[in-house]
Amino acid sequence: ENKVIHVATVKNGTIELEAIPYDGVYDGQAHNAFTSISTKPSDVKLEYSLDGNEYYEEMPTITNTSEFTVTVKASKEGYKTQITTETVKVSKAEGKLTLSATSGTITYPSNTTFTVSGNTGALSVSSNNNNIATASVSGNTVTVKSGTTAGKATITVTSAATSNYEAQTKTYIATVNMGTITLSADAYTGNYDGKDHNAVSNVKVTPSDATLTYSLNGGEFSSTIPKVNGATTYTVVVKASKAGYATK
Repeated sequence: ENKVIHVATVKNGTIELEAIPYDGVYDGQAHNAFTSISTKPSDVKLEYSLDGNEYYEEMPTITNTSEFTVTVKASKEGYKTQITTETVKVSKAEGKLTLSATSGTITYPSNTTFTVSGNTGALSVSSNNNNIATASVSGNTVTVKSGTTAGKATITVTSAATSNYEAQTKTYIATVNMGTITLSADAYTGNYDGKDHNAVSNVKVTPSDATLTYSLNGGEFSSTIPKVNGATTYTVVVKASKAGYATK
């Protein structure tokens, strides 16, 4: 009797595992943690873990803006278990914001409004020059008020960042024109009588609180109506001014 002993060394098979994690932008939808998983052999058992300790057969999903790791374990009898850990990510989406108008013209002291829609965050507004125009927001309505200086002001509307959206800004150009003053006066006309007479009378101005000043024959302006008494012709200038209005 004779014996031959053969020692057979058996190694576990090798599992090939490739997992592509989800990396996208927030869209309000739930997405599987992995966009694709490929294995060889194809009939391995797949399990998933968020902490590397507890595994579940159901693939995790991601919806809101966040970033975390998911571990995938592929196993099969006769094969060495294969594990890979990948980072799953959802980034903030671009904020949304729509203005009903992007420009407008105002004549002091009036104001104008425009509406905001589609905003994804809380609204705020600001003006780059409050002397020209100021802005405020109530609900979805922005009110632009003319200042006392003519020109153009940029009104910036901001939709604040949220957990899922970036901040978004849009601009509105406000053109402000000065208000119009109406002014009339009657010049004195008469025969010499040796007395002083007001150079003008019946002065009417709108708005009524405009400041009135007077100049006689090109002289300095004064708030006092000049007097005339000599037998000659005079030139009288009446000037009406008020902040926010074009001088008349």
